[in-house]
Amino acid sequence: MKKSFLILIIIYFACQNIFAQGVRIDNLPPQEAVKYVKPLSTYLGTFFNTGAYHNADVPDLFGFKFSIVGTLTFLPESEKSFAPNPGLEGSENFESTATIFGTQGGYFLSNTGFVVYPSGLGLKNIPLGIYQVAGSLFGTELMIRYFPTIKKDNVQAGLWGIGLKHEISRYFPLLPLDISVQLLLNRLKIENKSSDPTDYAKFESKNFALNVQASKTFAGLLIIYGGLQYESSNLDVSYYFKDPDGVFPSLADRIYDLKVDGDNTFRLTVGTALQLSFFVLNFDANITKQTTLSAGMSFEF
Repeated sequence: MKKSFLILIIIYFACQNIFAQGVRIDNLPPQEAVKYVKPLSTYLGTFFNTGAYHNADVPDLFGFKFSIVGTLTFLPESEKSFAPNPGLEGSENFESTATIFGTQGGYFLSNTGFVVYPSGLGLKNIPLGIYQVAGSLFGTELMIRYFPTIKKDNVQAGLWGIGLKHEISRYFPLLPLDISVQLLLNRLKIENKSSDPTDYAKFESKNFALNVQASKTFAGLLIIYGGLQYESSNLDVSYYFKDPDGVFPSLADRIYDLKVDGDNTFRLTVGTALQLSFFVLNFDANITKQTTLSAGMSFEF
């Protein structure tokens, strides 16, 4: 499990890139750091709240499934830059600078001196994957995502997620569709514990979703499904502000704890699945702040 592709991606993409030279949240005062990482909060909520279902039908007795889900999230241009406002005298004419997903950081002159903003990762989209297991009994399904906290160099990362689904159409046998409601909770924690306290940083993503989903199975082979989902996300960020430009002396050399809310509210999901005995392939599109395509492969018994 420690060698799972998801954990490697989390460590190398989320940790090493975020803490790498050029992508430095510790170069930003807290009011600007919030705007810099806000698209990341939105993305993590989008990712973790994707791929949780492909069929609203839940077995009346016992069921088990193991799924591997891949996602491709498209990042809108509006989430690659923000208008800086460092609150310095003479800084009213600052132009845009990169968010964590943007490219070139800005260089600005105020009455206090030069302010250098960090660059971003220069991303247009993000492919990522996750695996999950689920068991069901009497029309209720429990889904679990879990990776134990592991360490690489100074970085440690851990993940857990649960989903609870109940089929409500089982109480209405004349309904032409299968209908279920589902609750999702996911949490990811990434922490950089360097021996140098000035290199400290922590990212903790907490995500919630509640959906109503419906599906119809044709000839026991083809499943058409969709759902409407309410969701929210927030990212707790702790970091040591170094003030490398020396223009924020009253804010420098301390750890800040920030809460960054993502722009996750509602999403519409439409998809189709092909059921071949115990093997299921599915694909869906998720219309939300960051449009996401999802494909899954499941073994169901």
